[in-house]
Amino acid sequence: MRAYLHSRKWALGYGALLAVLLLLPYAAAWQAQGEAWRFSGFLIGVEDGNSYIAKMLTGTAGAWLFHPPYTTQSVPPLPLFGFYILAGKLAAPPALHLQLAVGYHLLRALGVVALVLATYDFAAAFLPAERWRRWAVVLATAGAGLGWLLAPWAHLSWAGPLCFYSPETYGFLGALLLAHWAWARALLLWVLALILGNGRHPARRRWGALGLILLLPLVQPLELAVLTAVLGVWGVVPLAVMALRRRPKAMRDFWRFWRERAALPFAAASALALGYALLARFHPYLRLWSAQSPLPSPPLWQYGLAYGWLILLALPAWRGWRSAGWRKALPWLWVAVVPALAYFPILSAQRRLADGVWAALAVLAAAGIAALPRRWAWRRDVLAYGVLALAVAPNFFIWSNAFRLALKPDAPAFLPAAEVAAFQKLAAEANVGDGVLAAFPTANALPAWAPVRVIDGLGTESPHFHDTLREVKKFYSAGADDGWRRTFLRRNHLRWVFWGDAERALGSWNPHEADFLCLRYEKDGYSIWRVCADKP
Repeated sequence: MRAYLHSRKWALGYGALLAVLLLLPYAAAWQAQGEAWRFSGFLIGVEDGNSYIAKMLTGTAGAWLFHPPYTTQSVPPLPLFGFYILAGKLAAPPALHLQLAVGYHLLRALGVVALVLATYDFAAAFLPAERWRRWAVVLATAGAGLGWLLAPWAHLSWAGPLCFYSPETYGFLGALLLAHWAWARALLLWVLALILGNGRHPARRRWGALGLILLLPLVQPLELAVLTAVLGVWGVVPLAVMALRRRPKAMRDFWRFWRERAALPFAAASALALGYALLARFHPYLRLWSAQSPLPSPPLWQYGLAYGWLILLALPAWRGWRSAGWRKALPWLWVAVVPALAYFPILSAQRRLADGVWAALAVLAAAGIAALPRRWAWRRDVLAYGVLALAVAPNFFIWSNAFRLALKPDAPAFLPAAEVAAFQKLAAEANVGDGVLAAFPTANALPAWAPVRVIDGLGTESPHFHDTLREVKKFYSAGADDGWRRTFLRRNHLRWVFWGDAERALGSWNPHEADFLCLRYEKDGYSIWRVCADKP
């Protein structure tokens, strides 16, 4: 390990620098909170961020498997989100939310360093020159495509540049926001680097890759599908081409190499991917979750803006890599299989399956620029640095926007201090897993501060989300009947009712007039009510 880290000094230094840069906006936000506001822990994608802290909090409360905090339905524990559940066990009162939020970002920072190291190792399997390995790593972790150049026209016919909303398409946005994403891509690239590497002890590499594959379900099971597809295509296509060319010796040599290096990891990844696919297909809760969280891929031309220009840069390396054997074909085959993955019709999370290909494209682009004639040396340098500048520009805007949000306390990134005080009171009063009724903005944040469950806190994880929102609005409106309210609370296993600004915005109902609620907390416009038979 010491020798490995010594040989990766540049990657460690760059990874640490990138991790610090990606922590700075959050540090600024914690400094910006004052007596009136409390930082949620997230600046962008706050709703999803709250859900990750909520999952960590279930681990703090004693869970080892996933118990959904955004539904009060009875759901058998699931083998999901182990990464966050285990991380939550490192925290303990007091200041529990602060520990969890800071711990999340420390895990994310470590994931960024791991991602840089894994990307470097992946690049090292294909690029002999140190300079181009570094270039590929910077592009893969800090770069993006060209879709941002059309951002002024985003409102006309498309959702906007992928670099602004799709973490899996590139690398920077995921590193800025998602701890599990950074670790999942690092594991994916490390598995491939172990399989492809030139080092000795192939058996040790094979078993190392297998061990990393077994960690993937804890972090991001969907990455198993990407790994299975890439290894499978890399195993089948070369053999098919060599069979058509009638090259039996080459077929035997490649098959021996693939069987020795990739067969066991491929089998393990395939088995795990199939198991999770069957679980998602037949488990009622997960089936509904998938239906409520479609992530279709954007039109193909958007991927053309994202990836096509790098493919053009990679073309000069095609001839040299083709003569180097099928070992170096994996990045090309990965790029070729992405359209099939991204537009596979039966999957709801199509966009997720493009994950990781940006690293392969960065390696190919580095090889293509490096393959330009030596007499073009100065033009090659201009091209290389120009490409990096063009690719990094949109992510600089994203990073700057995160700072802007950090320095101006406001919802949803910040919560009113009075609301946080009510959350903390509820955490002290309620039992673990109690159901709480609240409006959506409250319900999204509440399980990140108290180990309770809600029914309308997250569009993906709350069953029948839109129907539930309508019922919650009816509950807080003055026109609903108290008999209906009692039935609604009983049917949804709700033991507490929260009443604050977001709830008053839904209607003019006053819980002080309800004979089935007992007041347990009231301060600064926020109150908490326990469901009871009669007022005392």
